[in-house]
Amino acid sequence: MKPSISGRLHAQGLDVPRFDTAIDVVRHLGCVQSQLHDMGLWAVARRTGGLTKSDLDAAFAQGDFLRTHVLRPTWHFVDPSDIHWLLAVTAPRIRQMMSSSNNTIGLSPAKLERSAEVIVEALSDGPRTRSELGIALSEAGVDPTGHLIHMAMNAEIEALVINGPMRGKQHTYVLLDSIVAAPPEQPRDELLALIARRYARGHGPIRDKDLAWWSSLTLTESRRAIELGELRPTDIDGETYWSHDELVDAEHPPAMLLSNFDEYISYARDPGDYERFDGTVDEMMRGAGLLVVGGQLAGMWTRTFTSKAVAITVRCSPRVTPAIKRALEAEAQAFGRFVEREPQLQIND
Repeated sequence: MKPSISGRLHAQGLDVPRFDTAIDVVRHLGCVQSQLHDMGLWAVARRTGGLTKSDLDAAFAQGDFLRTHVLRPTWHFVDPSDIHWLLAVTAPRIRQMMSSSNNTIGLSPAKLERSAEVIVEALSDGPRTRSELGIALSEAGVDPTGHLIHMAMNAEIEALVINGPMRGKQHTYVLLDSIVAAPPEQPRDELLALIARRYARGHGPIRDKDLAWWSSLTLTESRRAIELGELRPTDIDGETYWSHDELVDAEHPPAMLLSNFDEYISYARDPGDYERFDGTVDEMMRGAGLLVVGGQLAGMWTRTFTSKAVAITVRCSPRVTPAIKRALEAEAQAFGRFVEREPQLQIND
């Protein structure tokens, strides 16, 4: 799947800023991947008219959008009103995916169940950091050594806990039902249709395997979800893609500085997607962000902060033309406004 196919840039909200708030972006995309919290915030801000990190920090602190493990599983920002139905769709498959690794490290279902009970009890008094949850588990006779991340993740997948407000640079956990109550249960077919429509709306033309990759569904369920969602088929280079809305063409900018796991690349990627980058895929994904040139993955970038400035270092595989240089300068200025520091751009090609 080529990220530059017709309709994707507009569906992603990357052609022109058309969202006013963080929750507008998160709801439109369905979820926003956010292992690196600040870069996940940049992925959101990049699609707005100029929200800063301070704006998004405040929105996150007041619970406008949440952060949890819900897809694949990895960290994502989620609309509070979506968290329960999304987990209802994805949790069965994620449990299956996690069971083998849990067995490998000796984390039994009984220990997971007991750890979830202790975590819920510890959070009944308010937010706790992960290390504080580890202390609570130890005091309750549940050894968290080597298992704490898995225990917390299990409690998230079971719709018991979720990330709460930041405490300095540390994430906290809170009880999910203290944020949003579980809605009435919906038939699975309704939820499958909903997840197919939500993914297609926010990601542009998709293939069945793209939905399966994004959602953790099996390919069979992905195909059923597309059928139930009544998505529109279209042929692109001999492959069948599906869309939710009419495709809106948009001209790809010469260059974009996106977050390292931006939703722009949240699909089942093909080897050819990296052909413009002269390094390895691992090198590209280890950067703080992705460089996209003319709609194609073409490099990586990192950021280093001082009290007043942010140094942005771009590694670009294609030749840097004047148009690309101007675009990168504009992107650096936008990121500088986001972090409220003076940008200092260095391009290595």
